[in-house]
Amino acid sequence: MEAPLKMEELERWINTKWTPRYPDQDMLTMWVSNTFTSEVILGKIDPDFSMAGSYKFVGIRPTECPAVVHVNAHDIHGNVTFQTGAFIYNFAQRETGQIVEVLLLATYFSDDGRMICQASLPKTFVHAWADFANECNRLSRAITPNSRVVVIGGRISSFKPTVDWDEIILPAKLKAEILDDVEAFFTRGVGVYQRLKLKPFRKLLLAGVPGTGKTMLCSALAKWALERDYLVVYISSADAQGATFVKIEQALAAAAASSTPTLVIMEELDAYLNKNEKALMLNVLDGSESVSNEQGTLLVATTNYPEAIDERVLKRPGRLDRIFIIPEVKVHEDAERMLQKYLGPVWGDEHRAFAPKLVGYPGAFIREVAVGALMQCAGEAMDDLPLELLERSFNSLKDQIDARDDFLTKRPVLNFKALGQKN
Repeated sequence: MEAPLKMEELERWINTKWTPRYPDQDMLTMWVSNTFTSEVILGKIDPDFSMAGSYKFVGIRPTECPAVVHVNAHDIHGNVTFQTGAFIYNFAQRETGQIVEVLLLATYFSDDGRMICQASLPKTFVHAWADFANECNRLSRAITPNSRVVVIGGRISSFKPTVDWDEIILPAKLKAEILDDVEAFFTRGVGVYQRLKLKPFRKLLLAGVPGTGKTMLCSALAKWALERDYLVVYISSADAQGATFVKIEQALAAAAASSTPTLVIMEELDAYLNKNEKALMLNVLDGSESVSNEQGTLLVATTNYPEAIDERVLKRPGRLDRIFIIPEVKVHEDAERMLQKYLGPVWGDEHRAFAPKLVGYPGAFIREVAVGALMQCAGEAMDDLPLELLERSFNSLKDQIDARDDFLTKRPVLNFKALGQKN
């Protein structure tokens, strides 16, 4: 049945069967959100939550209506969520105990699960109902922190924080500065923002060439936050929508509705600063269009191409509070630690002599050198990894990169307009 026809059927039943029960009241029929039908959301309403007129929500009970049928839905965890049917919501006035009843009818009208919900309530109760609606909507956006990252725009499995902070290999001063900034914001900085009457919303940017470990840093920070029972939200562009501003809105709304400190991770910031939505992003980074979480929201963004980011973002104070440059490996001691980590049990003292060759390369290059050598070692059924195999893997990978760069810089640029004219 089409939505307009179903709405007419529900309204007809309300007008003929429900509102006649209240001849002395001016009744309104309203189209409402299906948020009100979720057992999960209704179960989160604080008994002390007060609405206009000092009303409080005291419960819900099903009632009979031939225009709708009672059907339950559930989430991936087995919790009963949205439900269709006819329900009476009871609200009590705190001083007098007077009960106000609100009828809500909910039904599916399409095969893909779309719902229509209509409510009938006294006109004098509208302001209290609006407060109730706002609280239900807030709770629907709130996400309870758990051991998993909340992913917006992608699959739940698209970002799993498996890296410990101790595994991050960076210059010691830089590594300490990043974690100190994050810890200081959540432990002391939120109070500073509030004292200055600013939204406790801090923004950090990790910038560096591809392969320097920015994603690993995000993973380690996410794991660090989850261990402290913070909410972690990851914005993914790995779906048909790609990098769109609406995902950022959803992430910040989830943060604002959270009762705990929140870490929001957004990789490839430059992709979100497109021509059509740049102004919206600037307002969010300013804080003017961002909603507030009193416990603090920290946005950690990354970019491989800081030169693609508008100067109004990079150089305007307050839009990005700190920019950390994540470099290629600078000293052979860090290269040695990375190589030892990736080689694992086949690491030997003779491999130390190879580490200086890796200085100046990103961590991803060092990992691929190690993986290439290990694959050769496995292919030749060796128990130990000769230094010569590391050299061979390094040279092979370097030749591939040099050939790629040579191809990209020297290939002729095709003039498609000229080609079209020839045809």
